[in-house]
Amino acid sequence: MGRDVTTVAHGPNVNLEELRHQLASRLALALVVVGCLLVLLTWPLIPSVLPSMLIAAVPAMALIGLGGSVRALVGVRPAMARHLLIWGLTAALLVAMWLSNASWLPFLGLMLAFISALLVSGGEFATAGMVALLATWLAYREGRPYALPELLIALALGAALAWLAVRTLYTALEWAWTMQQRADHLLEVARDRQGELNRVLKSLDLTNALLRRTQRELIVARRQADEARLMKEQFAANVSHELRTPLNLIMGFSEMMYLSSEVYGGMEWPLTLRQDIYQIYSSSQHLREMINDVLDLSRFEIVGFTLNRKLTSPERLLRDTVEIAEDLFRDRPILLAEEIAPDLPALEIDHTRVRQVLLNLLNNAARFTQKGMVRVEAKLGDGEVVISVSDTGPGIPADRLPHLFEEFYQADGSLSRRYGGAGLGLAISKRFVEAHGGRIWVESQEGAGSTFCFTLPIPGQHAPFSRLRVDRPLEPSRPETRAPILVVDPDPAVADLVRRRIEEYDVVPIGEVDQLAQEVTLHHPQMVVYNVPPWKQRGCSDFAPMPVPVVECSLPSQAWVANDLSVAACLTKPITAASLLREIGRLGHPRDILIVDDDWGFCQLVERMLGASDRAYVVRRAYDGEDGLRALRARRPELVLLDLVMPDVDGFQLLEEMRQDAELSSVPVVLLTATSYAEDVLTQRGSQFTIHRQDGLSPAEVLRCLKAVAGALEPHYDERAAPEEILVTSPSTDAMHTGHHPG
Repeated sequence: MGRDVTTVAHGPNVNLEELRHQLASRLALALVVVGCLLVLLTWPLIPSVLPSMLIAAVPAMALIGLGGSVRALVGVRPAMARHLLIWGLTAALLVAMWLSNASWLPFLGLMLAFISALLVSGGEFATAGMVALLATWLAYREGRPYALPELLIALALGAALAWLAVRTLYTALEWAWTMQQRADHLLEVARDRQGELNRVLKSLDLTNALLRRTQRELIVARRQADEARLMKEQFAANVSHELRTPLNLIMGFSEMMYLSSEVYGGMEWPLTLRQDIYQIYSSSQHLREMINDVLDLSRFEIVGFTLNRKLTSPERLLRDTVEIAEDLFRDRPILLAEEIAPDLPALEIDHTRVRQVLLNLLNNAARFTQKGMVRVEAKLGDGEVVISVSDTGPGIPADRLPHLFEEFYQADGSLSRRYGGAGLGLAISKRFVEAHGGRIWVESQEGAGSTFCFTLPIPGQHAPFSRLRVDRPLEPSRPETRAPILVVDPDPAVADLVRRRIEEYDVVPIGEVDQLAQEVTLHHPQMVVYNVPPWKQRGCSDFAPMPVPVVECSLPSQAWVANDLSVAACLTKPITAASLLREIGRLGHPRDILIVDDDWGFCQLVERMLGASDRAYVVRRAYDGEDGLRALRARRPELVLLDLVMPDVDGFQLLEEMRQDAELSSVPVVLLTATSYAEDVLTQRGSQFTIHRQDGLSPAEVLRCLKAVAGALEPHYDERAAPEEILVTSPSTDAMHTGHHPG
């Protein structure tokens, strides 16, 4: 431990010394170069005015001599070289001040003070002091025209700032060295633990066949699973809490800078800075809402969640809540009405939770209703109070009603997602209502609005409905090792989708078909999933027959989306600077780039990403398809970054126009989109699911596959078809001919 402490203590000093040596060497080289340039400039004039030119060449020769001496000493006596450089330059400046009346010469002491601070500890004060003393003596003794007060103040501030900068640099070096030592230590510990873990796993593999599971082990395993789930939920709650402190700082400072910039003084704020600050401010507000929802949802999964029940008047509670929600409808063409029965009995409820349920429903109504009315109604039911919130919004499709109260589900599944929200409000409301012993449901019709209802039981009158159901069925115990499944697709999101849906197996992504044979030999998978576009047939002919079952199917993949649209690449929002620059680099780093996206903030973000790189990109913006076409025809770019979903002329139309234009057809296009175009392609063209195996399927295996398919797939009948169109008739000649049609 003693040696480690010594290493940490001396590490920053070593780094600082190396930095000083490099700086001294480079400055010495610069002096030599400057001296040589001065000699070259004065050499053509020497024959005409030899004496004066030789005198003028003396400073140049002095610079060359000083630089050469420092360069010679820096390798063997670095400390002496640094002192020689600093004090030689200081002496040169003092001699120049003595010989010349130029009033600007003493101010060179500021630059020299910063160099001295970097090369010699305390040198900044000595250099600044000598320059100040000589300037003061010359000003009073010989009447030099120096601005003496300003000069002395500048030298004092320069020396102080130089000292502070070097101290800060030293502190940063010390922190970096300490963190490096800590990282090395943790890496060593991790390696030791990994070795121990590998040895333990090997021992478990050798003895696993000899162990028998008992009832006690099952109980312990179940208890550990419950504890792990509780720890996960507690961790989610803790993380959400910890995020609030930095988020509060981000929101507070960004709000001050954007809305009250005058508090920072009468400076002129650049327009781009104000725009960036606004993006931070608005995004932090959305992030705050997300964190609050996640925090509330995680609370309900923790055993410690309880209700603070009190005898409460529902009429008063509802009227107060409606009054709070009036701000949601202010200055909007929406009438907020209430119809509360006057004879409602008192309820034993947690009024804070019930108020939050009603506010969640009113907030949803405000988001989805553009004009018309939102009505809050409360009436007496059979042993319970029924509360409803009705709106005149667009309504909800019938197929989405059963999923509204699921976590993170949103009825607005469109590409625009113009209504916002995180999809947690209704899930949280459902937990609150059911904790009170009530029910919550929705009634809606497309184009006619929606009505959300929930009930609260009346004490002594309500017969609670049965809750003998299992929300989350007990999972069967899994083997210690899981068989792998290989997923062949260039898009890693496809493998992630399979991994989330098929948890009983380990999913291994394979980017290229050429790697498949080697990976099958290495992993011995249970099966291979080969993802192919819906328009491609018999994809398994791309590789040799496999000794394992190969399932050929079509899952949404950005790789074949780019293929289908004949573009260079397709990136899904949110994108990162690394992924964007990687695709641009793959195209040879084009310089002239056109961004076509109707989201102004996203265009600004992409421009900032490109501007932060070390390459000088020329970036232009277009905020819809028409602007994009005009920009393309005005000046042909080297790359187009295109969004697919835009008003009027969208990305698909823009691509079509580019293909029809001979000058624009060769311009590479990278899609930056959040659309579900891959899913849309599957809906339009249909997917496929084919099983291939080298030695075929036995009758028993065929029957098992049929059983699995029968339980997984549902028929889709056309309910709009007339009865005579679906009657079963006897076979005929015409029927036999129509049987050859596809599908």
